[in-house]
Amino acid sequence: MPKMPQQGARSPLPPLVTPLAAQRLKPVFVDRWSDKVRIRTLKPSEMTNEIAEWLTDPAVMEGLNAPQKAMGLEAFRAYVGSFDNLKRNLMTILRQADDVPLGLAVMEVDLRHRLGSLHLIVGDPENRGRNIAFDASVVLLRHFFRERKLEKITFQPLARNKAAIAVCERSGLRLEGTLRSHRIDGRTGKRLDQMLYALTLEEYEERTKMIAASGVARPYDGPGVSG
Repeated sequence: MPKMPQQGARSPLPPLVTPLAAQRLKPVFVDRWSDKVRIRTLKPSEMTNEIAEWLTDPAVMEGLNAPQKAMGLEAFRAYVGSFDNLKRNLMTILRQADDVPLGLAVMEVDLRHRLGSLHLIVGDPENRGRNIAFDASVVLLRHFFRERKLEKITFQPLARNKAAIAVCERSGLRLEGTLRSHRIDGRTGKRLDQMLYALTLEEYEERTKMIAASGVARPYDGPGVSG
């Protein structure tokens, strides 16, 4: 809660609401990789018809509970350009060996409370069930916890999205609750349950220590990474 003014005290003028640049906040462009995947901020110029088609795939849209609307490539590029890459971050998941696009990652950040909300999409059907979402989450969790200084990350898959729930559980996220009848199915109109999974910084650090002790920790690298 903000501090309440004392009776008789002169209240200061409220701070002006300014753009990110005026607050000396700058976009953060991600380029981090493991031995499996590379996570890189998506630029409008990198948007292709192939990536656009992912977002109209029924399997993808069913998992996100989003309508299967076809959009032109320029409209998708405008959508990519709407991300400020600080509070709203849009990244591609690439195959480390050859930079072939595999999927998308969105992280919405609450700077005040140091919270992140993660969304993952694996594109082509042939790449689903190959641990891509899990491999991407390893890189994303490290970047946003260690480098972006978040203290809690949440993931909210629909209860019917078994693949996403499996990624949450394998990544060490805890089920904090079930949001009952929380969404309306865009196709049938029925109400859907949504799961709330989360991982705190302390839990992440403890899990990281256990993985390091087991000798199976993944490499992590990128521009400016040290140690």
